[in-house]
Amino acid sequence: MPRAEFEIIPPYNFELSLSFSHDCRFEQNPDISALHRFLAIDGIAVLMKIACRGKINSPHGIVNWLYPDGGKISRDEIINKARHIIGADVDLRPFYQLARKDKRLKRLIDKFRGLKPVLTSTVFESAAWAIVGQQVTMTFAATLRNRLVKKYGKIYSENGISMEMFPEPDRFGRVKIDHLKKLQFSGRKAEYLLGLSDLIRSGRFDIESLGGLPYHEAVDRLMSVRGIGPWSANYILMRGAGHLNCLPVGDSGLHRAVREFYQLNEAPAIRTIEKTAEPFEPFRSLFTLYMWHYLLQGDKL
Repeated sequence: MPRAEFEIIPPYNFELSLSFSHDCRFEQNPDISALHRFLAIDGIAVLMKIACRGKINSPHGIVNWLYPDGGKISRDEIINKARHIIGADVDLRPFYQLARKDKRLKRLIDKFRGLKPVLTSTVFESAAWAIVGQQVTMTFAATLRNRLVKKYGKIYSENGISMEMFPEPDRFGRVKIDHLKKLQFSGRKAEYLLGLSDLIRSGRFDIESLGGLPYHEAVDRLMSVRGIGPWSANYILMRGAGHLNCLPVGDSGLHRAVREFYQLNEAPAIRTIEKTAEPFEPFRSLFTLYMWHYLLQGDKL
């Protein structure tokens, strides 16, 4: 199996970041010592195992890969994909400088030092997550996602371990709304997912290019798609494209975390969330990430 190493901007706590991703049901493989992904790059199926060695202040990335169906991709493409997924180029230090001005948040970033976002393999996958996750619990969203993968995705098994590839838009060309309803999708969610897939498949919407656009332009483009509102657009850009200034207002977890962390008397309104996150621009995605992790850990600081 080919192997390559790459640099990571410190500080970085790989174990903490991967643990958070597991807790949110984003990762299916139980191994928390490495990130396993089965994905397509330029149409070629690739099994990737991403790990990290070194300390938080001196991290070093490692990626191993193989092509289960044959083919080959350049080593640089593999490395770039691995770097993107684990946020190797995300520099936490400017955000930490802003966060240390908030006495309470300073304690949180010290506790979770090195936590970075782990991204989905494609922006389309994060969009599908956003669609299935609208107005349902995290557990049920994960259930719908898993059913979708098992029905339309690709599975690779070896030595008793199964890896699942999230279906690409082309896989939904002949899928009907009734087919998704059998998986317990609502009619609206089925319409939204198939509609987005059709836009991408026909070349009318290049969702994978959103990471290269300015934040506000990317939000506007996403919100022009039926079924994608402000929360979905920010969630997609944060988890799929890696934009750092996203604020998924309306997210129940974020609102609850802000209420508990800042000891508010009532659930904060959207404007309150925006004002609370404003001092951390252009790193509101990181503010959101740390709030989410605080909520999952049940920390009271």
